[in-house]
Amino acid sequence: MSVFTFYTEVNIGCICVLMLLLYSIKRLPTPQQKFKLFYKLVLWHILYFASDSLWALVNDGTILKNTFTVLAVNYSNAIVAAFLFYSCFMYAEISTRPEMTRVQIQRLQAKLKIPIFLEMVLLLVSFVLLPDFWLDKELEPIDLYYFVLLFLPFVYIMTVTIRAVVRGLEPEHRKNLKTILIVASYTPGCIIAAGAQLFLSLTTPIFCFWCTLIILFVYLNSQNQLISTDSLTSLNNRNQLERYLMQLREPKNSYVIMVDVDHFKQINDTYGHVEGDMALVVISKALKKACGRLGNSVFLCRYGGDEFLMIAHTEMPEGVVSVIRECLQDEISNRRGPQKYTIEVSVGYAAWDGFATNFRRSVVSADEMMYEDKRS
Repeated sequence: MSVFTFYTEVNIGCICVLMLLLYSIKRLPTPQQKFKLFYKLVLWHILYFASDSLWALVNDGTILKNTFTVLAVNYSNAIVAAFLFYSCFMYAEISTRPEMTRVQIQRLQAKLKIPIFLEMVLLLVSFVLLPDFWLDKELEPIDLYYFVLLFLPFVYIMTVTIRAVVRGLEPEHRKNLKTILIVASYTPGCIIAAGAQLFLSLTTPIFCFWCTLIILFVYLNSQNQLISTDSLTSLNNRNQLERYLMQLREPKNSYVIMVDVDHFKQINDTYGHVEGDMALVVISKALKKACGRLGNSVFLCRYGGDEFLMIAHTEMPEGVVSVIRECLQDEISNRRGPQKYTIEVSVGYAAWDGFATNFRRSVVSADEMMYEDKRS
């Protein structure tokens, strides 16, 4: 068995694994934009492995090796690699910036595709007009080709890493720190794997192995987020709250804070459930912003329906409530389009000693205070 045959077989094996993953992603019961982008990311990996397999078969001579076939497979590798890392960029942006709107996503996609289309045209024209310039006597690509092959992917992936690291240092993004670290760690692995394959052994599928492993790891992390995250607001859900309560911790004074949307049923009945969902999203953004201002000592989840729950380690719960109301006013003032209704919340809080057995009692007390606030 030649080394190129082994290379092709490994690529095909990785394609089969990712095809199963693609089928699983397609069946996910979630409309979240980032899972649609993850689907495209996996698809571009499959296309790259397929293109790379053709490259190996041409180099092995299984497919006729001449100027046309060598340039064709190398052109395919360059363009598919650019789209692959463009997809990495988009998925990373959505994962670390869940507040992005659909319009912002579309604008970013349009801007990022411009360099790829330029590369497609320029590389195709130069391959057609100057084929001998790109190949040596053994029909192997010259060093300039590898520079072109790596340039756009390197720019995309380094930009993603820098943006992820900067975002991870910002308090309001601490909740997404795990996702940000995964994004930031993808780049060093890609650079090392691609560099090792280019400079140590072109016939060893190091890059293929690495990409498949990281895609599987990202998928498992995404599945865990689906289990523990509310799909509408991207906040923790009741499952994650139960995990939080089961964690071993030193007992210390905390406060359970309940936040409830005023007249939520009226919003749904008058303007429809889509508007009701938008109101919940506005409030969730405000609560996330409040958590960012308060620091890492806050747990936040969607408790159910139009109720949200926070656990804050603080000695001044009134200050936490004040921050919540300030952030809500900020989000309401930033709403775009006509504001058909007023978004208001009622807030209640109660002390909690940190023991899971006493948590339910604190929730009941916070609920009572919240309904007193609602009635007043």
